[in-house]
Amino acid sequence: MSASDLAPTLPLLLETRLTERVWGGSRLKQLGAENGTAPIGEAWAVYEGNQIQNAPFAGQSLGDLAARFPAEVLGAHATGSRFPLLIKLLDCADWLSVQVHPNDEQAAQLEGAGELGKTEAWHILEAEAGAELIAGIREGTSPDDLKAAILRGDVMDYAERWPVEAGDTVMMPAGTLHALGPGLLLYEVQQTSDTTYRVYDWDRPASAGRALHLEKSAAVTTTNRAQPQSSPPATPGQRQKLTACPYFVLERLSGPELQSDTRGQSFHAVTVMAGEMTLVAGAEQLALKELESVVIPAAAGAYRLSGDFKALLSRLP
Repeated sequence: MSASDLAPTLPLLLETRLTERVWGGSRLKQLGAENGTAPIGEAWAVYEGNQIQNAPFAGQSLGDLAARFPAEVLGAHATGSRFPLLIKLLDCADWLSVQVHPNDEQAAQLEGAGELGKTEAWHILEAEAGAELIAGIREGTSPDDLKAAILRGDVMDYAERWPVEAGDTVMMPAGTLHALGPGLLLYEVQQTSDTTYRVYDWDRPASAGRALHLEKSAAVTTTNRAQPQSSPPATPGQRQKLTACPYFVLERLSGPELQSDTRGQSFHAVTVMAGEMTLVAGAEQLALKELESVVIPAAAGAYRLSGDFKALLSRLP
């Protein structure tokens, strides 16, 4: 039996995938090869297509490993063998399109069997003065008025804007109208889904891949609002819950030292937000730099983090 046939119990260091976006900036280019002047909007830090960088599973994808060893990678709280979360870093130099995501039932109905909805959460890492985002619909708007506004292209008359600062967290249930504004760098955790319905795109050309989806948007958008929430300062050496939903829990971590344990229940996906971190789990020791990500399999059990760092952790509830 080769080493790669053994069940994964040690941390999995992941390669990040950079994605060009018309609204992107330059703050994420440090994570990949030189991309010239193309704006980088997204860094896909933890997702099923990530390649593992460290032995013995180097070169394999996170999704393939989870499918082969669901209990060991995903944990007892998982409901299938597909890696269930997608974690991104977003650099917003301009407004993203105003959009909405379906829930699981709507996604299967509108896109086909097996398609998942998308509930997501944002944690603001950096925010320029005056930065804002759109999250939900203004109070007092009826569902009928909202649907009519979407279909005629007037949804911005009903969109709720919020000012945001570094450290704010926003839970975005499926069906909530939303858009990120310029001057934001943020962490996003979501269900493993890329189903997006674009409602308004700031009058950009409707080029390939940026078409509007008014009928589907009208069918799934709710009148909910999603107000940003601030959190108290992080406590050194502690895990601090920022937000939670039926799909994931998002926590904030900080050094100089932190002991934790997956207990076989869920993987822990850790992304270093600032500083440097040393992770020790069993016989494995990994040094992680700013914006690098690692998945600690559910079967890993106890582990220790040390260093002058700040990090975010996503896991199953």
